[in-house]
Amino acid sequence: MTRAKAVAYVMTLLAVLVAIIAAATFQPRPSDRHSMTPSSPDHAPGHGLRVRSDQRYTALADDLDERIRAGRLGAGGQVLDPADVALRIGRTPTAVRHALQQLALTGTVENLGRQWCIPDDHCTIRAARRAHHLLDAMTASGGYPSASSLPPADQLAETLLTPPDAIALALHTLTTTQARQPARPGSVAPEGRSSAPSRTGARTVPLGADTAWDPHAIRHLRNRAYEQWHQSHCPSHHTITHTETLQNDILHRLTLTAARLDATSPARTTAVRAAAARAAAASDTPVISLGERHWRSAVLAGLLTDLADDLSSSRP
Repeated sequence: MTRAKAVAYVMTLLAVLVAIIAAATFQPRPSDRHSMTPSSPDHAPGHGLRVRSDQRYTALADDLDERIRAGRLGAGGQVLDPADVALRIGRTPTAVRHALQQLALTGTVENLGRQWCIPDDHCTIRAARRAHHLLDAMTASGGYPSASSLPPADQLAETLLTPPDAIALALHTLTTTQARQPARPGSVAPEGRSSAPSRTGARTVPLGADTAWDPHAIRHLRNRAYEQWHQSHCPSHHTITHTETLQNDILHRLTLTAARLDATSPARTTAVRAAAARAAAASDTPVISLGERHWRSAVLAGLLTDLADDLSSSRP
């Protein structure tokens, strides 16, 4: 090999080495990275804005909630398709879908997958199911002691705000599993009575922290809840939440009063213990939809009135 060829060979090797080193240490310019590599999820457009974008649909969710409770989008059992609703109210299906997802979290609608449904809370089967669960919990907690009969069916229908046909179905299931029988029509069971509100002397009473000590306020709370339930006027999620908080406070205070009375006069507080057990069972009964929360709240309002009345009559 001549000297010239050796020099050319060495230069070629050096050029190859320089190219390899340059390729290994090459860093693309910032302007080149986006076109050369896929975008990271952390830098994808819109990432991290889900909560903020959902908040944009809160006003629409409030509007749909008002329309549903007013019956302008259909009665209970109505299926809501986002495209149809969007066409009716002049919004996009995507916006309606986000709003319905928010309402599903509060129980205003039920998620069926790609569609949503307005719960039919007055449906016979649904009413019978929740009445059976509540009666089962009441008997298990001593609200209706095993030695006594259940109240008559018509009385239970008033107390549980449930249609007679649904009560009959619930009692059939209950008597099959527990061998409990309701009292005959016209008879009065030892525990339990009609919680129908008295319409005489009705007056508006402010509801607040002292409601537990004011029987008139408790009665007013019951009358208002009954009227809303029978008129199928469901309050908003925030209103029901406020009412539930108030009722839990009333129940807690009345239960403490019942415990103190039971410690001093146990012979006089049998009815009080049963009334307290029924109210506690209603407060703890599980529900699904916003309408069922309203039902539970209305039933509890009547049971709290019964408990307050029993406490008043049992005091020395």
